[in-house]
This record gives sequence, structure tokens and C-alpha cells, in this order.
Amino acid sequence: MTTGEKPAKQPDPAVSSDRRTRSDQECSTTLEEYETIFDTVDDAVFLLDVDRTAGGRTYRYRRVNPAYETITGLTDTEICGRTPAEIFSTETAVAVTERYDACVEQAATIDDETTLSLPAGERTLETKLTPTVVNETVDQLVGIVRDVTEQKRKECNLERNRALLEKAEQLAAVGGWELDLRSDDLRWTDGTREIFEVGADYEPTLSEALEFYHPDDRDQIRSFVETCRDGGEPYDVVLRIITAAGNERWVHTVGEPVVDGGETVALRGAVRDITAQKEREQELQLFQKAVEQAGHGIVITDRGGTIEYVNPAYERDSGYTHTEAIGRNPRLVKSGKHDETFYEALWETICSGEVWEHELINRRKSGELYHVEQTIAPITDDDEITHFVAIESDVTEQRLRGQRLSVLNRILRHNIRNGMNVIQGNATRLRTLSDDDERDEALSAIEEQAAELCKISDNAAAVRDLFQRDRHPDAICDVGAMLSRLAIDFDDDYPDADITVTTPETVTAQADDRLETAIRTAVDNAVTHTDRPVPEITVSATPVDGPAMGDWVDVSIADNGPGIPPQERPMVEREAETQLVHGTGLELWHIYWIAKSFGGEMRITDNDLRGSIVTIRVPAATT
Repeated sequence: MTTGEKPAKQPDPAVSSDRRTRSDQECSTTLEEYETIFDTVDDAVFLLDVDRTAGGRTYRYRRVNPAYETITGLTDTEICGRTPAEIFSTETAVAVTERYDACVEQAATIDDETTLSLPAGERTLETKLTPTVVNETVDQLVGIVRDVTEQKRKECNLERNRALLEKAEQLAAVGGWELDLRSDDLRWTDGTREIFEVGADYEPTLSEALEFYHPDDRDQIRSFVETCRDGGEPYDVVLRIITAAGNERWVHTVGEPVVDGGETVALRGAVRDITAQKEREQELQLFQKAVEQAGHGIVITDRGGTIEYVNPAYERDSGYTHTEAIGRNPRLVKSGKHDETFYEALWETICSGEVWEHELINRRKSGELYHVEQTIAPITDDDEITHFVAIESDVTEQRLRGQRLSVLNRILRHNIRNGMNVIQGNATRLRTLSDDDERDEALSAIEEQAAELCKISDNAAAVRDLFQRDRHPDAICDVGAMLSRLAIDFDDDYPDADITVTTPETVTAQADDRLETAIRTAVDNAVTHTDRPVPEITVSATPVDGPAMGDWVDVSIADNGPGIPPQERPMVEREAETQLVHGTGLELWHIYWIAKSFGGEMRITDNDLRGSIVTIRVPAATT
């Protein structure tokens, strides 16, 4: 097969021709077998003649096998008898010629790996060159070539992935570990070493590794590792460690068994530093605890106004539970006391990134009205509004008590002082008057003022009792039955008045016996201040068609008197007195405060023909 083969050894003349014939057949068979191997072997094979000239060496390809054709894209016809320079590009020809020269000069087998540009594409080839030496001269090279392009690609990817993994470990504060149970060798990745703050060459034993865990958590991690090793159960826990530098950290550590042939041969897992996350969780828990225990109602909505969170104070004030409020809009407590312009201004303010502060009237789930001081602020992320938070304080009781102090102060300053001035003036007159009629007139004035002051005192005591008494949340009043009783009492108490009581069939309200007090006060006020010979008064109760049927119950007291003085109405409508706008007594305020104590309100309107209508609106019973 090669040009430099040694002559075959001459047969011994003593050997029979039979033996010679069989030997020739065996050699012929061997050549055929070599030919078959050359054509079918998976590795690429090429034969290269080394020609020597005065100018140096020339390499010509004698033959290549089909596998070589597949790898390079060059056929036997295209390559045989030609030199590298005649086949390949200049760069590739130079590269392969240098390898051939090295093999010839060393007269020994050499291994080489080179990436070449070939007709089949760029290929990384692993080549074993073996010289054929005849008379101490290399006259032929045999090359066996393997295509390792895909293997190298995978190795590069693996190396790149390893680098990415190391980078990811650094960025995510994650590390890996593996414990070989057969050798008890524990291997840590660089990420794990960084978490535990040890050197780059530190390789602990299992016992040493477990000692890094916090003394209070050490028994737990030992138990988890033993259960994983002996019982094959993985673990996933959050524990504390004390690093080599003495720093306490929280880590999320996981482990799982590696099974081979039904036997657990290793444990492997990962550890992640979650100290920052744990600290944020603790801060969040502290913040949540503060919010949960805050006395102010807190509501958080998304950008569109859908409720995502309410705290217990909001549940208490509104009557809506967390489950009932989540997913709904804050208008579930809308009272109808503010117009659309009010809410448009609210949204315009907060959507522009500003804080909105205002006092408004809301309505509880039970139907009661309540006053809140509310602050709404936008929550932003990268200057973009994502949520809104509303903080509100129920100031209903605070407002009522403030009104009480203001009104009683006015009574002391104005009404009582005026009354006492009248009494003192008439008492002085009595000392100088001799006429009986004039004396009687002065005495009558004193008696009237004394009676008025006593009435003020009684009303003040009633107001005091009103504010000292809490309404039972489940109190229910059968308005029809109450009015039936009052109709009988009115006939006895006011025989000179025409009082008509219209009794509804079935109307119940969320109120107690103080509603009856308010009705009696309104009727007495109408009778006392009438200018008609026979005062006509009508008392009625009707359910009101609100947002839902029967939301309210209106108890109306209509009279045909001179009407409530003009200065009284703005006082009630504004829910506050001023130096220029104030009432003459406590009656209307008493009625107003009773209605407000039930979460309702009082209204004053003109009667159709003459007089006034006082309406006490209270929430209807929900059952």
C-alpha cells in the first residue's frame, strides 16, 4: 500500500507449495479487510505522500476515505494528487502544512486540534498524524481526523454557562454545594464561600459546614441533613448562619438526595442569602402591625380606585369587613351628601400627584352617616402613580361634642344672661312700684323668665344625658307602635291642639327610645311657639326610597304656626353656630343631636300653606 515497504521475506524452500498458496490467500483477504475498514470507519482518514525536491517538501494527498469527504466537503476526486495550496485557502493551507512539517521533522506521531475553514463550513478538527518511515526517511503521512466541532461548541457553551452561573451566584447571592456520601467530601461553589465569607480555597467538612449555622438553628439543619441522607427526603428551610467574619445572616437553604441504583450516593443543594429580604419582611411586618393597630381608618386602592386593602379601624368605622371591601370602589360608603363636582375635584387633585385633605360625610354599612377627616395621597413608583392611600379619622363624636360645647356656651352667655337681666330689672322695679297692676306685670315677667330658665336647665340636662348614653348597636324601634302610644299621650298633654298622628303599618328604624324624645320635643316646640288659636300638627312616618328600598325612615312633624325663625335654619344647615347665626334655645339642637346619634339627620322645610316641617331621618332597620 505504501511505496517504501520492505521486501517480503523469502519462503523457506522446505515449506511446501501448499503452505505458500494458503499464505497468499490470507494476505489477499487481509488487504480486502483493510480496504473495507478504510471505507467504513467513522473517523476520517487521509494518506499523504511526502515529495522532496531541491526547493523543499511538497505534500500531495494520495487518498481519502468517505468519512473525510463528509467532514470536509471535499471528495476523493477533488483532493487526490493535489497539494494543500491547491485545495484550501492560503490561511488554511499554511496551517496544515505547518503541522505536516512538524510531523516529518519529528518523525513521530503528533496530535493537533485546529479550527479550519472548509467547503463543509468552519470545522474544529482533532488530527492524529503518523509518519511512515523508510530508510530513516518519512515518505508518507497517515492522518486520522475527528470532527469535534459540536463537542467544542458544547464545551464553550458549558464554560460560558459556568461563567454565567458564577456571575448569577454573585448577583443573586446564591451558592451551591454537593456532599459525596461515599467519600464524605463536601464541595462548595464560589457563591457559597462568598455567602459564608470564607476564602476561595476553603473546603469544609460536613461537620464544619453545619457549625456555621446559628446555635439556635443548628439542631434543625442537622436533622434536615440526616433525614435527607437516611430517608431520602428533600428539605427547604430558612435559617440563620454566623459567617466566618462573625456576621449574622438569614439563608434559604435547600437539599435533595442523589440516588444511583436505588442507593443515595450524594446530597446536593443550594443556599441563598436572603438577609435583605428578611429585613424588609420584618420592616413590612412592623409597618403592617402599626397599620393594623392604627386608630385611623386606612384604605389602599389601585390606580383605578379598586380597594386592595383596608385596616381594622376602617372595618370598625364603615361596618364593611375586609372581605366585603376588597375589590370594590370607595364609593361603597358614599352618602350622597356631596355632589359630583366635589368628587371631580378630589380625583383631579390626587391624579395630579397632590395630596387631598377634606372633611366629608360617609355612610356606614348599617346606613348611619358619619363624618370623617380624610387625607388621600398618591403612591408612586419611578414617578408613576400606582396606588392611592386614604387615611381617615371618624370625627362624628368629636363634632357633636364640639357643637354641644359651643351651644351650651351660647346658652350661658346669651340666653341665661338675658333672662337674668330681665329678672333683675323687674325685681328692681318691684321696689319702686306702688301700682298693683304694674307690680303684677313685673312679677309675671320674672315668673316667665324663671320658667324659661328652668326649661333651659331641663333641656341642658337632657343634652347631657344624651351625650353620656351610648346607643346599643342592635337597638330597633317599631316606629308604628311608638307613634300609636304617642297619639294617646298627645291627646292628654295638649287638649287644645289638633294633633294628627299617622301610624304606618310596618316601619322599623335603627333607634332607641330617644327617637321618641326627639318627636315629643318637636311637637312641644310646635305647640309652644304657635300663633294660631288652635295649633294643627301632623306627625307621620314613612320609609324613604334611597339607593336601596327602605334605606331611611322619615319621621315628620308639620305645623301651621309662624314657622321656625329664619336665624334657626342656617344654624342647623351649617351644623354650627356663629356670633351672627345662632338659635334661641336648645330644642332644635336637641332634636338634631338625637338624629345624629343614630347616624341620621334633621331637616327643616316650609309647610305647604303655613308653618314648618321638621323631619327626623334615621336609618331603617336592616332586618
